[in-house]
Amino acid sequence: MKITYIAHSGFLIEWEHFYTLFDWWTGELPPLDRDKPLLVFASHSHEDHFDKHIFQLLAEYPTTRYILSHDIRLATRRWEKLGVTKEIFERVTSLRSDSIFATEAGGVPLTIRTVQSTDVGVAFLLSAEGKLVYHAGDLNWWHWEDEGKTYCANMASSYRRSIAKLAADVRDESADCGCDPVIDVAMAPLDPRLENAYDMGIAYLLEQIPVKTVFPMHIWEKYDWIDRYCREHPADADKIMRIRENGTVFEV
Repeated sequence: MKITYIAHSGFLIEWEHFYTLFDWWTGELPPLDRDKPLLVFASHSHEDHFDKHIFQLLAEYPTTRYILSHDIRLATRRWEKLGVTKEIFERVTSLRSDSIFATEAGGVPLTIRTVQSTDVGVAFLLSAEGKLVYHAGDLNWWHWEDEGKTYCANMASSYRRSIAKLAADVRDESADCGCDPVIDVAMAPLDPRLENAYDMGIAYLLEQIPVKTVFPMHIWEKYDWIDRYCREHPADADKIMRIRENGTVFEV
């Protein structure tokens, strides 16, 4: 599995039979094999996760399909503004939180599950080719102390509830595919703006769910915070991918 970190929370994953592109709004997309299906995901409508230029991909890659969070409104009156044609609209699947969508890509079964975000939209859990891949979107433990104790307590509860749902989804999908209940690849926020609470989301995720490989994201190009996490959480260090710049390619 080849994984390209594009920028911010944007990742391209090349599976054996297809591609998945997550939350691409900035950064350069590498050339793709036009014969491989491309599934484009957007976790929510925030401008640092969704941009209308994703709809231009169909012109170059005719197998492109779109999996969008339900908060990304594609009413017909917005089509022209977003560059959406009828052909594009027919290739869009809109998913609410706590959904299960079974499809295929490149001739192999693909199951997509969604988990409610603690911000807007959804997180995605994909099951295909005997692997589980998780993209968090903005599902994170957003501990903003300036918001007050009530906000922080509610956030803690919401995040734990969503991770419990994700853990249940991992168990269910692993039982269906006959694989271990482990996320093979997780892409999750590690946001320096949270200051000393920057690590709470990933640390809790790894405490609750076995994960083989973790790509920190939403890091605003402050990659030294990845090193800080590894120093402060040495038990997790071997799982954390050291991203250093946009466009880096990893083999996992």
